Amino acid sequence: GLSMSGVRESRLLLAMLRGAWREADRLAAAEPVDTDAFVALARACDVHPTVHAALEGSGRLELVGPDAARALGELRRKVRADNLLLLARAERALDLLLGAGIVPVALKGLDVLHRLYGRFDERTLDDVDLLVRPREFGRALAVLERAGYRAPAGERREHWLRSGFEIPLYAPGPVEVLVELHWGLGQEERYRVPADEVVDRAIPFDVAGRSVKRLEPHDAAAHLLLHHVQHYFDRRLKWMLELERIAASPGFSWSTVATRLDAWGGRAAAGMALLHVARVLPGAVPVEARRALPVSLWRRIATLPLRSRHPLDLFRGTRDRRIQLWLAAALYERPSGLPRYLLHRARRDRAAGAIERLR
Repeated sequence: GLSMSGVRESRLLLAMLRGAWREADRLAAAEPVDTDAFVALARACDVHPTVHAALEGSGRLELVGPDAARALGELRRKVRADNLLLLARAERALDLLLGAGIVPVALKGLDVLHRLYGRFDERTLDDVDLLVRPREFGRALAVLERAGYRAPAGERREHWLRSGFEIPLYAPGPVEVLVELHWGLGQEERYRVPADEVVDRAIPFDVAGRSVKRLEPHDAAAHLLLHHVQHYFDRRLKWMLELERIAASPGFSWSTVATRLDAWGGRAAAGMALLHVARVLPGAVPVEARRALPVSLWRRIATLPLRSRHPLDLFRGTRDRRIQLWLAAALYERPSGLPRYLLHRARRDRAAGAIERLR
């Protein structure tokens, strides 16, 4: 997001994702689509199968030209194969946990792919995220490791157990498939998310005939907003589209989301994430949401030098660690606790660097 390159392709991509076909037709008619640039952008935004499905479903594959349509189709076929493997490994992990009497909560992709998409190849799955109660975590980890799922060992394991609320495991097999086992949704020294309460509110949900759970919609929306902040406002658009659909569910209330975020300590950060959604998907953020999660003037001023003019970005330079710390500080909920938080981040960065050097 450091330059204004790809602005036209970005506007075309966003029009397609919003279903604004008249605007998409106008943009495509103004100038031939740059195949390579458009496909690369769709991939960078992690919506290439979603865009192909939208074009195919509306009978508009010719809109991007034959080369881009062909490239997007090939990428979607790869997503189909990748997702088949990942879902098979996910179902195996669910069987193991359920067999041990542990009912996990399916997070993010594993949840929404089964509910918000027409086909399993319309969205990429990077990994499998499962949440268990903190008191069940040790048993859940042991069950998966006994079945051949590989977690970090030694000092790397200790780092994961100390520094957050999740641990990565790789499913057995010739192709690495990542399963992330969570025992919380918070962030140390920042967000305090009571995992047991979240699991208590979770809704029964079926994954391929297996009875598990998914986040209650207000928890899911709050979690997606904080997740976007933790990824420093990157360009992955799929979660924004999913947030809009979750917020459209019956009985959804943005004031309830704000109440959850108040309790978790993430209201200010989530409000800024919502500004990004409003910029990228006009109309997706209702007045109620803006009123429930406003961003204070001082936080807007503190982040103003980082603002981007690009239609996909809220901030520029977000891969730079100094910019990440700037944003983290500006969006920290309790300014009085900021020195302690920054000291914690510095220690964590040093520990992570030491662990990487051990690899």
